[in-house]
Amino acid sequence: MEEKILKFIREKYEEGDFKYHISAVVKNAMLLANKLKADKDVVEMAAYLHDMARSLNRDDVKEFVNENEHHIEGAKQSEIFLKELGYDKEFIEKVSHCVLTHRGRGNIEPKTVEARIVACADAMAHFDTFLDLFEVFLKTTDSFEDAVIRIEKKMQRNWEIKLTLPEAKEIVKDKYEAIMLLIKSMKEYI
Repeated sequence: MEEKILKFIREKYEEGDFKYHISAVVKNAMLLANKLKADKDVVEMAAYLHDMARSLNRDDVKEFVNENEHHIEGAKQSEIFLKELGYDKEFIEKVSHCVLTHRGRGNIEPKTVEARIVACADAMAHFDTFLDLFEVFLKTTDSFEDAVIRIEKKMQRNWEIKLTLPEAKEIVKDKYEAIMLLIKSMKEYI
């Protein structure tokens, strides 16, 4: 990816979000793209742009996280961004579809292997950088106990619903089991 594009993308995110989430999504997305022989350019761009409409540095962070539909706005923003950079319509549509479907919510299902890869990589990143989720959930819940329960639900949803590719589950299986063991242990004291 061109350095000027990567620089612009980095500026769309808070430093910690880029470091602990976006980088992990890109790493996992490219790993899956190689395994599944997907369009690496589409996957890489979508992995970098998938959360461009989300920001946790907000006054209304709790409300935003609960009502969040950043995938919809992110798809629109990615189309504008890529058009300004001169990408062709087909590439823009493919990337936009990946961004739109990366959360695995609503009636919009990933139609391409690239979109499934980005959705899985988004979930996989949460297993890689699990501890970073505590900061987010502590900002968006009323108590530490609520944060633990919400993280448990997020991990289960990622494992059971978002990881639609067997290759993705295979990569993060040990991490998932370890995280669930830690959560189970923590819940003994809640």
